[in-house]
Amino acid sequence: MTTEKCLEWLNPVWGPDTDNARRLLVIDQAPIHKTKAVVDAAEAAGTDIAYIPGGCTGILQPADVYWNKTFKNSLRSSWAEFMRKGEKTAKGNLKKPSRQDVLNFVSAAWAAVPEEIITRSLKGCGISGALDGSEDGHLHDRLAGIGEPAIAIPSSRDSVNDELVNLLFCSDSEDSFSGFSEDD
Repeated sequence: MTTEKCLEWLNPVWGPDTDNARRLLVIDQAPIHKTKAVVDAAEAAGTDIAYIPGGCTGILQPADVYWNKTFKNSLRSSWAEFMRKGEKTAKGNLKKPSRQDVLNFVSAAWAAVPEEIITRSLKGCGISGALDGSEDGHLHDRLAGIGEPAIAIPSSRDSVNDELVNLLFCSDSEDSFSGFSEDD
């Protein structure tokens, strides 16, 4: 993607600020999203940008977490149905879908995603209009089990030191530490 392509989407699709209400655009940290031109265009559209930290798309990007699969499955289904019809051009090649066909595919795909899934996806990824934090638990519940250590972490520095001393010097194995030779 180029800055120009990003602006082609941002300006007419995301659109200008027509209702005097700030909006939030949640996007990944692709370098193109951070260019001055894109940031300035978002600001001109009355939009704040929230960048999803690297590696967190699967946790924090609503489409990826909740509804992208449903949308894409429906889109694929519409496309496959079009191809199964097998309409041909005058030269006998498969006919490509028209712009209207593609718009119909996308419209059907959006219709396949229930509105409540969109709402739940935003709340589940920590994006809500509740400024009092009352809906923050949706995200926190999902994050609670992430990153739990596979091993027990010692509760204090002393227990870490004791564990290291035991590993280094109190092992019964002579292979792990050759020690000092008698000649030293």
